[in-house]
Amino acid sequence: MTTNALVGYNTLMDVVNQYTSLDGQGSYIAAAKTLSRKCPLVAILPMIPSNNIMSNIGSRDSYLPSPGFRRFNEPVTPTASHTIPFTDPICIVEDYSEVDKALWAIQNDPNKWREGKDQRKVEAMTQKAESALWYGNLATDSRGINGMCTRFNSLTRRPNGDSTWPYHVVSAGGSGGDTASIMVVQFGEGKVVGTYPKNLPGGLQIEDLGEVTKESASGLMQVLRTHFVWNFGLTIEDERCVQRIANIEVSGTTNIFDEDQLIVAINNLPDSGQDPSTTIFVSRGIKNQLDIRAKDKNNVRYEASEVWGMNVTKFRGIPVMLAEKLLETETAVA
Repeated sequence: MTTNALVGYNTLMDVVNQYTSLDGQGSYIAAAKTLSRKCPLVAILPMIPSNNIMSNIGSRDSYLPSPGFRRFNEPVTPTASHTIPFTDPICIVEDYSEVDKALWAIQNDPNKWREGKDQRKVEAMTQKAESALWYGNLATDSRGINGMCTRFNSLTRRPNGDSTWPYHVVSAGGSGGDTASIMVVQFGEGKVVGTYPKNLPGGLQIEDLGEVTKESASGLMQVLRTHFVWNFGLTIEDERCVQRIANIEVSGTTNIFDEDQLIVAINNLPDSGQDPSTTIFVSRGIKNQLDIRAKDKNNVRYEASEVWGMNVTKFRGIPVMLAEKLLETETAVA
């Protein structure tokens, strides 16, 4: 018999907290989703099957060939471009949901109650994925991936090793461990995409495993079990497609959001923000600073429109998305 502790269960107290003693019928009260967060990167990131089993192999140009001139009857020396190979791993995020069958059976709407528990797992996995896509670091957890902020974490590095292109990380001048970043991303194949194993479905997989007997050191219990697994990676073939404005102070009056820096970041993209996939991601504090600027009717850089059924602020026609997993406690980038 296994010795796993019965942790991660919905206890009787969980059930009591979801009912009201003021209602004689014991009507169900859904738990407020106070821990939910806006994770737009997970929703926006285009996904493609990988070209390897649990990784994606690619290459990016570091410089182009230099063709020469010639006259008739004169030879010309062939030239070649230079490419840098890279491999991006695919990580596995996995979890289970287990509820006591007896507690499930006494609910007014048992399946709705169980679905609510599973939805919390989905919320947790979504936040886990979004955090990894921003801040995942293979140096601290080899089971994960390198996120965008981890890859673009130097003020003196040029994209793709191209010495003729501007730096893709600029500083707003803040310091310490309480700064935030604006991320401007251009998505698409050959640019920035998510990957998943080519032999598996893409996206979060949810499987109802039904009723199982749970063994523990204390004995046996019948539970209803759901399995969650998400395989994904991040591939950035053209590093120009990610522009980061780092070291922004969330409070105060200096080293805060600067529209001019955002314009420069957009212009440093390969298509200068003209690609319809381009999106600006900001933390809540930076979104506040940006929206306060946008309320000035004379500021022609901003507009409001509907994107994905939501009222979204746009900066020079590019949607600005609140990404709550972008931290406001970043260590200043040097």
